[in-house]
Amino acid sequence: MIRLAKLTLAGFKSFADRTEFTFDAPITGIVGPNGCGKSNVVDAIKWVLGERSAKSLRGKEMIDVIFSGSAGRPPQGMASVTLTFENPELDEATLAALRDRDAIDPEHAASGEDSSADLGDDPAEATGLINRSTVRKRLLPVDADIVEVERRLYRDGASHYLINSRRARLKDIRDLFLDTGVGADAYSIIEQGKVDSMLLANPVERRTFFEEAAGVARFKARRVESQRRLERAETNLVRVREQLDSTERRLRLVKGQAAKARKFVELDSELRALRAAQAFDQYDDLRQRLDGLTSRLVSLESERSAAAAALEEAQALRQEAELARHDIMEAQQSTDRERSGHQHRSAQAQQRAAMTERALGEARAALAEDATRRTAAEQQAAALASEEAALAQTEAQLATESAATEQQLRDLSAERDAAMSEVAERRLRLAERRASVGSIDRELAGISARLDS
Repeated sequence: MIRLAKLTLAGFKSFADRTEFTFDAPITGIVGPNGCGKSNVVDAIKWVLGERSAKSLRGKEMIDVIFSGSAGRPPQGMASVTLTFENPELDEATLAALRDRDAIDPEHAASGEDSSADLGDDPAEATGLINRSTVRKRLLPVDADIVEVERRLYRDGASHYLINSRRARLKDIRDLFLDTGVGADAYSIIEQGKVDSMLLANPVERRTFFEEAAGVARFKARRVESQRRLERAETNLVRVREQLDSTERRLRLVKGQAAKARKFVELDSELRALRAAQAFDQYDDLRQRLDGLTSRLVSLESERSAAAAALEEAQALRQEAELARHDIMEAQQSTDRERSGHQHRSAQAQQRAAMTERALGEARAALAEDATRRTAAEQQAAALASEEAALAQTEAQLATESAATEQQLRDLSAERDAAMSEVAERRLRLAERRASVGSIDRELAGISARLDS
């Protein structure tokens, strides 16, 4: 049985500082009041062994395991838990028992680490640290006296597993503790409330614990992995068969196309031979036609020369007629231009006469309107003169009234100043009387106080 030597926590839940639990031989448990973090220790052990359910760790999401800070401390950026196991060399009796057990599955015992897919949170690189075929004298398949299993989780979601400070996979962690009783769901970790669930579990649920204790879980895991590989192999075989059927169908199509291509080559050679024979026949026919056309071409050339001479004479006559027509057209154009000029000047003279008549009528109408306006202006000037005399009389009367009003205003201002000065004197006397009344009241209060005493 492997022994847990030390548990190291840093930034995990309530353990903000780096905390180490050393499990010596006399120590059998961790005790403390409620809320001191005993359950967090169990959660840390389950978490580093591969627990991926945030609900079983009493949280809503996996990032809740990182220390979230307090009133006097900032939150941590990483949670780290390390389990340190002792892995001494085994004696001969234990080695013989292990050899007898591995004899049940000698093929897997000699094969070492398989190459199945990673089950971890991130695709960790292959470590080569776990090898059951070479490490036979230790309970854990790691050639070291101390085995440190560490899990780190960063606030950005990145997660790493490490075995002796080397990157590993979650599958490596599970294979490391297979048949040892150590695991996230193994019987070696019994958390609060799990005893009742184990006692009330049905036989099927209890069988899991018995198989883990009897060392059968490793073989069941290998059987499941073998079945998965077999299913993948069958899937690949079905895919290969489908590709083979598709290739055979394409091969049949290619064979048919090859036969058609050979037939096309034969027919194409025959077609070329027939086209050559037809070309020779057409050449003979065209040669005979060319000989007949050559003689006819000579006669046509003589006729063309005679027609060309006649054409030259006709062109000379046409050129002379064109020159005469050009002279006649120029004379006609000069005559048309003179006639157009006369017509334009006549139209301008008529327009000027009409404009002069309209301007004369407008001037007469304006003269009559001006005479009417002059009469009206003279009448308005007479009315304004009489109105001006009336206004002058009114102005003189208003000036007299204004002088009397100003004198009255000055008298009223003098009366108001006298009244204001009298009011000020009365206010001053009133203030003096109030001050005397206040002093009398104070004296009266002092006399009343002396009387009371």
